[in-house]
Amino acid sequence: MNVHPHSRLLLACAVAASTLPAVAADRVQAGQWETTLNMAGRTMTRSICLTQSDADLINGDAKSIRTYADKVGAPAGCKVTDVKINGNQVTVTSACANGENVGTTTYHGDAYETTNTNGAKAQSKRVGACK
Repeated sequence: MNVHPHSRLLLACAVAASTLPAVAADRVQAGQWETTLNMAGRTMTRSICLTQSDADLINGDAKSIRTYADKVGAPAGCKVTDVKINGNQVTVTSACANGENVGTTTYHGDAYETTNTNGAKAQSKRVGACK
């Protein structure tokens, strides 16, 4: 399957945006996560194992979210420029080769959804322990 070059960034934003300060309840748990991405008229489903160290970054403050998003988004040629946390929503702004992208993720326990200014949308859910 040919993967759109920005699908990694969207996944990174989706996962990264799933976090709020550590004093709040965790937005994500380590484990197997399944994400369905809708972008440019195409739908693809990905499964990733989120490690405890990645979950800790995602559940941290804006600085740790930025660290995680940069780590995951770097292969797509994108760099995080801003992270904002508001309740159960996280907004990650990234500068990419083709322009700015803003992803907003809303968390609901073991699930979350992300919308991006590039038109991409993703829905993710935790499906259990890593395989």
